Amino acid sequence: MRADFYGHLARYPALANAVEDAQVLVGPMTTDELRKAITQPAVEVGCALETGLVARLIADATGEPGVLPHVSHALLETWHRKRGNTLTLTSYHESGGIARAVANTAENAFTGLDERQQAQARQIFLRLVNPGDGTEDTKRHVKRSELAADEVVEHLANARILTVDDDSVEISHEAVIRSWPRLKDWLAEARDDLRVHRRLTAAAADWEAHGRDPGSLYRGVPLTRATEWAAREPGALNAEEQAFLDASKAAAQHDLDTEKRRTTTLRRVVALLAALLLLATTATVFAVRAQRQTTEQRTIALAQKAIAEANGLQDRDPGLASQLRLAAYRLTGLPVARDSLLSTFAAPQVTVVPGHTDATSYALFSPDNKLMATAADDKALIVWDASDPHHPTELGRVRAGDNATHNMAFSPDGKTLATANWDGRIHLFDLTDPRKPVEKARVTGHDGQVQAVQFTPDGRTLVSSGQDRTIRIWDISGPATLVRTIQAHDQLVHGISLNRAGTTIASGSWDGTVKLWDLATGAHLSTIDPTTGPFSVDAVAFSPDGRILATAADNGDVQLWDVTDPRDPKQITVATGHLFSVHTLAFSPDGKFLASGGGDKTTRVWDVTDPRDVRLATALAGHTDTLWSVNFSPDSQRMVTATTDAEVRVLDLANLNYAHHKRTVWKLDYDKRGRYFATVSSDGTIKLWRPQDRHAEEIASLPKLTPDDEAITVELHPDRDVLFGSTMAGNVLWDVSDRDHPRELSRAITSGATIVVAAFSNDGKTLAASDQNGTIGLWNVTDPANPVKTGSFSVPKTDTVWQIEFSQDDRTLVIANGSRELQLWDVRNPAAPRAHPALRTDDNPDPIRRGGQAGREEVMTVVIHGTVMAFANMGSSGALYDISDPAQPRRLGSLPNDGGPLQRLAFSPDGTMLAAGTTDDLVRVWDVRDARNSQLRAVLHGHTERVWGVAFAPDNRTLATAGADRTVRVWDIDVEATAARVCSTTTPHLSTRHWEHYFPGVEPRPLC
Repeated sequence: MRADFYGHLARYPALANAVEDAQVLVGPMTTDELRKAITQPAVEVGCALETGLVARLIADATGEPGVLPHVSHALLETWHRKRGNTLTLTSYHESGGIARAVANTAENAFTGLDERQQAQARQIFLRLVNPGDGTEDTKRHVKRSELAADEVVEHLANARILTVDDDSVEISHEAVIRSWPRLKDWLAEARDDLRVHRRLTAAAADWEAHGRDPGSLYRGVPLTRATEWAAREPGALNAEEQAFLDASKAAAQHDLDTEKRRTTTLRRVVALLAALLLLATTATVFAVRAQRQTTEQRTIALAQKAIAEANGLQDRDPGLASQLRLAAYRLTGLPVARDSLLSTFAAPQVTVVPGHTDATSYALFSPDNKLMATAADDKALIVWDASDPHHPTELGRVRAGDNATHNMAFSPDGKTLATANWDGRIHLFDLTDPRKPVEKARVTGHDGQVQAVQFTPDGRTLVSSGQDRTIRIWDISGPATLVRTIQAHDQLVHGISLNRAGTTIASGSWDGTVKLWDLATGAHLSTIDPTTGPFSVDAVAFSPDGRILATAADNGDVQLWDVTDPRDPKQITVATGHLFSVHTLAFSPDGKFLASGGGDKTTRVWDVTDPRDVRLATALAGHTDTLWSVNFSPDSQRMVTATTDAEVRVLDLANLNYAHHKRTVWKLDYDKRGRYFATVSSDGTIKLWRPQDRHAEEIASLPKLTPDDEAITVELHPDRDVLFGSTMAGNVLWDVSDRDHPRELSRAITSGATIVVAAFSNDGKTLAASDQNGTIGLWNVTDPANPVKTGSFSVPKTDTVWQIEFSQDDRTLVIANGSRELQLWDVRNPAAPRAHPALRTDDNPDPIRRGGQAGREEVMTVVIHGTVMAFANMGSSGALYDISDPAQPRRLGSLPNDGGPLQRLAFSPDGTMLAAGTTDDLVRVWDVRDARNSQLRAVLHGHTERVWGVAFAPDNRTLATAGADRTVRVWDIDVEATAARVCSTTTPHLSTRHWEHYFPGVEPRPLC
């Protein structure tokens, strides 16, 4: 065993044990042993060695590892060159000596081959060497069949480089490997390839041994390396190796083809699955989209249905109606939902206050306006905190009596509440702590039901009436003491009222009469018979000043009587409208309104500012049965009603839109600072209004020039508190700095006919006024008390001039003169106005005219903001023009309108919006920031007839309107602000019951 392979024995336990116990270490020969090894074989065959040869051999061999094979080969080559029987030193040198003998022999044998054979020889030698792995290279014993080059093998064997037996070949000695430079170079060059080759050879043999099992073939990296090596060494493979490598490549190709087919199949499957997935995804997307669309459509349908139901609920439950509109808008954002929400506060705002479990009978406010008391057939008296008019909160409750409460009254200091009970008693409750109402006294004396109670102004006396036909007067300054009993009527005394002075009692009886009594003496003062038939009188009420008495009877009439002299009442007027008996009456503390209610389930609020001309302000429906009581709050801003319903209703009078004018309101003009606005009506009045919490509060009416005067137009100065008003009787410039007391400045503005329209210039220095014949006068109003005419001109005469408007720079005046053309005039020099070419607004050569009315294409209104002019005609169309060059106006766009004709236009102060009053009772608002693509922003519902007056407040979100229904309305067109107002006046969410009823299947969401 060579020493360099000794360590490999440790890999095999059996060999390691054997070597440990039975080893012989063979070291290098000594000099004597080497001498014998050299000389003794020669002696045995009869040859001699020169002494110098032996010495030389020993000298060359001593100290060289593995030198014996080299010595043997050197002696052989020296023997071939011997001199007779003597091996000489010269022959030794000729052979190359120990160092070169083997290499020379191998090299000579190699160079004796032709080129093809040399290539074969190279492969043979490489096959016959095992490259060392951390050890020296060693010779390899192979079968002759592996070499497949017999001629070359025989040649090398003859040269004794190879050793050949029957079926195997090997290198004669490893000295060839170590000594022959050419072989060493080959090994250095092909060492990695040799390892590949050896593994290939072994794998091929293993493949053959296993019957060419396909599982033994090369694949992957081994096949790649073997293939690359075989390509570099095309003649290196023998038949067995070539067959193995070819089979491996064929198997790999088969696997690749199979994999390709599998991949192709997989790709097809994946493609099919992808297509199916895409189809399924598409179907899912379509399904989800369809489901979403279905859900959206269903939600939209529910929202539209909720809006319709909200309109039906407006009278019965305005709060719920408002919530439904807001919910519809939050769910869909539809224009119809937006418009419905914005129009919410056009209707009277009523707060429904539940709390009782049976029909309510009476409700009233305390004198300090902080409390509200209600009574019902459930025999409960509830005291409410009324400081938030939209959210009354129950403070306390107490049993009111043993039967229904028919009437109640607060003491003047609000600490005592008296109830008239059908149990025959008057109950007095201490409300010092409204959270704990306490019954402090029961006053008895009436025979049968007590119908009504009332405190005198000093709070020391209580007046009552009852079924026993009497009026009783009680001293309650201490324990209740009966002061006087008045045998008042022939039947039940249903209602009583005291004048503010506390001197006169009015009583109404089912005997059909109203009587007046002196409180101090009980003396009868007078009798009123308000009906001509057998009708009962249910209610009486004194006005706040005590000069007027209102009476109500079963025939539905409400009558006003002048009782300045209680001994001689005189009828003033009769207000009709109720279909059945009127059960209750109440004046508002400010004296503006009289409320009545009864069997027709309505509450009628009458404007009694002029008692001789009583006008219905509003008729409120919503109750489901007879109205039993109506009362105003001390500030006249609220009204509470009680009915057979189990809840009471609180009306917000501040938001009550009713007709202040008696006839059509033609125009409305807003103060540029937003402090007030003015209206003009065919009733001959010009009124000033104050915008107050999104409603219009009338300030004053300008004095009429004649009693039967008819007002035509009104215009407010842009910078000063000056108003121009035109009436049939004359034209006046008014000082309205004191809105409560307007002062006449001048009547100097005149013309040849009635002035129908006017306009102040934007700098406030000029007033343009046009009469009905088309003559336009220009007046210097720098001093409005002394206006000076600076020029005039005429436009083609038509039926009338509808509107005139200054351009923003005051250089141009635009006139809508009732034709199909707009007249544009340069008025920079008032003394010499110059006409620009008229702007033709349509191409119809024959406008339709019926009944003396303007054709549908004739311009009615024109407004200007900046360089943009908007106009509308008698049809339903409107247009916007750029008039930066008034000589050549340029069309920008139109106003989309699917409704009625646009009668009046108004720009918002910032020019982003344009509002129009229409003939179909609506107000339309467009977003005109892009004049080429105007978008409808809102449609406001509330007016009941044509809208003629439209004007924006300076905040760009408040809009005031007026029209043929004689009402003046103030709108907030900010949707979110309106939503916030709904939230503040109702609750921030719908109840679960209401949500499930109106929006079934829709996820609930907060409204505020």
